[in-house]
Amino acid sequence: MYERGMRVRLRDRLWEIEDVRGAGEGAFLDLRRTDDRPGPRRLKVLAGAEPTLEARAATRLRFEPGNPVVLAQLHDALALTMAHGRGDLLAVEHGRIDVEPYQLVPVLAGIRQPRVRLLIADDVGLGKTIEAGLVLMELARRGRADRVLIACPAGLQDQWVEEMRFRFNLEFAKVDSKKWLELRRDNPTTVSPWTSVPYAVSSVDYLKNNLSAITAAPQFDVVIIDEAHHVARAYAGEGRSSGTGRSRLARTLADHSRELLLLSATPHNGYQESFASLLQLLSPHLAADDGRLDTELVRPYLVRRLKDDVAKGDPPQPISRRHPPQPIEVSPTTREKEIHQRLRGHSKRVLRALRGTDSYHVQAFALEVLRKRALSSPHALLKSLERRAQSLGMAPVDHAGRRRMDALQQYRGDVALPEAELLTVEELALQGVAAHLPDEDLREERRLVGVLTEQVAALGPGDDSKLTRLRGWLEGFRAGRRGERIIIFTEYRDTLDYLEDNLGLGPLFRVDGSVPLAKRKTVLEGFAGTPGAILLATDAAGEGLNLQESSHVIVHYELPWNPNRLEQRNGRVDRYGQPHIVEISYLYLADTRDEEILQRLREKLAVIARQLGSSSDVLGMAGQNDVVDGLLEDVSEQELEARLERAVQQVRDYLERTGALVLMQGMRDEKQAEADTDSARERARWLLPDFEEFRRLVTGVVMQGSGRVKGTGEVIEIDPGPFLGRYPQVPQEPFQATFSRAVALDPSNRGIAFLTPAHPLVRAVLHRVRTRLYDEQITDRVAIRPVAGAPEGYLFTFLGRILSDDGRILEEPLIPVFVPPGGPASQDEDADLRLLRQRGTAGTESTVERARVRLADGFDDAAGLAEREAVRRLAAHADRVRDHLATEVERVRRDLDRWHEVELAETERRFASSVGDLVQMGLFADMGHGAFHSPEEAKAVVDAEFTKRRDALTRGFGVAEVSAADPVGCVVCVEA
Repeated sequence: MYERGMRVRLRDRLWEIEDVRGAGEGAFLDLRRTDDRPGPRRLKVLAGAEPTLEARAATRLRFEPGNPVVLAQLHDALALTMAHGRGDLLAVEHGRIDVEPYQLVPVLAGIRQPRVRLLIADDVGLGKTIEAGLVLMELARRGRADRVLIACPAGLQDQWVEEMRFRFNLEFAKVDSKKWLELRRDNPTTVSPWTSVPYAVSSVDYLKNNLSAITAAPQFDVVIIDEAHHVARAYAGEGRSSGTGRSRLARTLADHSRELLLLSATPHNGYQESFASLLQLLSPHLAADDGRLDTELVRPYLVRRLKDDVAKGDPPQPISRRHPPQPIEVSPTTREKEIHQRLRGHSKRVLRALRGTDSYHVQAFALEVLRKRALSSPHALLKSLERRAQSLGMAPVDHAGRRRMDALQQYRGDVALPEAELLTVEELALQGVAAHLPDEDLREERRLVGVLTEQVAALGPGDDSKLTRLRGWLEGFRAGRRGERIIIFTEYRDTLDYLEDNLGLGPLFRVDGSVPLAKRKTVLEGFAGTPGAILLATDAAGEGLNLQESSHVIVHYELPWNPNRLEQRNGRVDRYGQPHIVEISYLYLADTRDEEILQRLREKLAVIARQLGSSSDVLGMAGQNDVVDGLLEDVSEQELEARLERAVQQVRDYLERTGALVLMQGMRDEKQAEADTDSARERARWLLPDFEEFRRLVTGVVMQGSGRVKGTGEVIEIDPGPFLGRYPQVPQEPFQATFSRAVALDPSNRGIAFLTPAHPLVRAVLHRVRTRLYDEQITDRVAIRPVAGAPEGYLFTFLGRILSDDGRILEEPLIPVFVPPGGPASQDEDADLRLLRQRGTAGTESTVERARVRLADGFDDAAGLAEREAVRRLAAHADRVRDHLATEVERVRRDLDRWHEVELAETERRFASSVGDLVQMGLFADMGHGAFHSPEEAKAVVDAEFTKRRDALTRGFGVAEVSAADPVGCVVCVEA
């Protein structure tokens, strides 16, 4: 077992370990030579590849009284770097955040697991990034996060890098194609570049195209997948799902990481099969292949809270404060009504003629695109009509049929379509027309598209009732609310172009999927700093961007048909940290049947949303198929009403059939979970040094190492000095810093470093102090403490380590043992810990001499008694850890056995009911087994996967070694 600060002998030289990534023989060590002889000063080695590598044990204690401050520093440094128990929250105070109890619930739920495998599905705006950062801090605190990969949408990479650096002092590198070439160039071909980037952020789409590099790299300690709904398998018919490039990436990452965090506010897109695929990333036993699940089985792996479930501050205040959405009614002109009526008639004629044919869905897809764009803006409709006219003159392209049907499924039901893909899908829909129309119908289609194009092109901005209504609304808003900023959302980039050119009100800022990431940040900073500004945004700004400090007013230029997408938009301002009541408005085109029917659907879904407590999730499923097709076919009022009722009933049936929606409603025991976090934080306060002790530790070691500290207030200037400046990432120049969270949270102090155990300087300090365990020249590990009215004796401290069978530290307790003169050793662990936490006063020369006379001769015997007691306590502690892990492993084994039986039964059912020669099993679609030819083949793969998962439980979950209790120090208590 290797740790930072340890001394090792290698190649006839003595080295100090500066950094450790991994464990056991697979650990990568950064070494710094401790002598001044010629030769390399630093080395990077793989422990298992160095046969002469020898770790040096902690040096023994001698009765040589030294500086009690130095010994206190050692105890504090150990307390701040050891892997304490699984139920303690040790690092949550180390972030630049004002931690709320609800944010700690997923942290405690995760670290209580043998390995963190968790879906954090909190509502939009509750701070999943912060929660993931807190989990990561606790794992890093325990030595379980040496190599971390965050996979996220491309547009969120910089945000993750900045948030981790600013909030948690964690330095992540963005890995893209350019960075990869640098890593490839700077590392030997035999070493995976991933090993040289301990903390990496990369886009899902970059990673999915570079799977081989991931599988060739050593296993990651932690993988975080943000916006995880993007990596769910695609719905492929009832009870079935199919793999995609993103889902195959997710499966690879899940199998290639010890700990896994999935983040998504909308993990359920309406298809139980897709939702099941996310749960199966955590563990395959959590859902059957057809999507069925047991809610009690899933609960330990899922944290889900809605905005109404939690509060912040003292006294508690709601996270979300919203006024009810306000419609801005628009009365269309006669010419606009005629265009909508012509579109309705056109859709009705085409689709009724094609009902029951193979061409129906292709035409419905194209017509749905036109109808949705007609509700957005004349310009968006015109652009689509022009593209459709162009496609009608193209030769048929039959080979795109499968792609088109896949795209239709995503378009109607999948929230995870980024803007670029949305445009591609719509293009695909419009191009598919010519391949499916007979010549006579094709000629009529060309004529109708030509007429519509002329009518829409004749509408200038001055004839657009929707644009006129928005202008009037904005002028009225500004008259009474000067300086307030507004965000206007639209689904279409074409509509954004139109508004930018014709709105006529400013200052205007714009964000869409085509804006480069660096420029996007600049645009948003400009918007936030400009009073009265208007931000025009597509849904590219509706995922992952935080705008709560910029605005609290949103206007939807058109409402998206999928409720999930709507909630993603609103969540940009309705989120943690929003100081104002959020105001949401939307333009509503009256006297058009499309808007009227969609409005009625929204109202019905809102009733269910109130019953569920959620405004999104699977409600998107109710807007599909029959309702949309009925709208396009222009069926009768009675028939459309019946379809609406069937859609609503579909949701209700789903509620009864599966427990997924019960899970999506939120945690049923939130208050108790928050109370548990309070207890865990209180225990951490007892184990760790307090604020002043921590400050004295850092500043004292800086000055001991020839550095300088200027100032005594809450903001100080620190010069690390040449000694600490040699450590990785430690600033080379003096810098301003604070130990105060309140100061760090003040927006005006953003440039001031927040000194926590995660800051590079503090890490160097703690590392420097821990090396005293292995330095034979250090004499300050025995200190004299005068006591009055308390027994004399020796308070020895020992460091124990409990290792797993894969070489990682499970726990690392600091064990104090009090021994009175002549013995025996105390067996009261709590009393000994309280005695250690009493700092006492430094001994005078007379008390030191008194200690020599009374206690020096018995020191070695007392040390032996204390060590034996420490070994006994360590063994008992290891037994408790072993029993806990065994219980957890047995529980998961039982769950795996159940999954095995269910999956085998599902295999038999699939083959019994299959029509063709091949049967698909969704769980294996991402593992290279898309379909099976026989039940025997499928069952063999199921058995193999079961065996692999079961075997994995025996690796890293057993206590393999309990180290000797290494001596740390001794406080000699002598009568004052």
